Amino acid sequence: MEKLRHRTASLTLFIALGALPLLSGCNGNTFALDDGIPNTPPPAVVVQSKTAPPPGPLTVRNTGTYPTFGPTLTAAAEQIEDQDYQKSEPRLAALARARQNGSISEAEYQRRVAEYRKLAAEHGTDALADIAR
Repeated sequence: MEKLRHRTASLTLFIALGALPLLSGCNGNTFALDDGIPNTPPPAVVVQSKTAPPPGPLTVRNTGTYPTFGPTLTAAAEQIEDQDYQKSEPRLAALARARQNGSISEAEYQRRVAEYRKLAAEHGTDALADIAR
């Protein structure tokens, strides 16, 4: 028990002596808040190209490039009505199943696809003509 008390006392003394230089350093003249270096940020430098417009109020300009919404937006593909979809979807699905099962030849499949594509190309102009009437 005596050895444990002796080790505890010597450990406490060792820690106290080790911390003494750290504590005395805070009271000396070696640490100062004002070390002569300014804490202010450097001045901002604005870099811009020579073609940049002068600063001023914002105005609407039509440059013809993105993002202008002046021109009318159109769909990427012609839209079909529900009736047309319900008429053509079963035919196209049956054609795809027939090709998958091997009931029709590749040549017959390509002929029907070409026929449907021709119909689709002509249908748009026919529908526009019907709307115009």
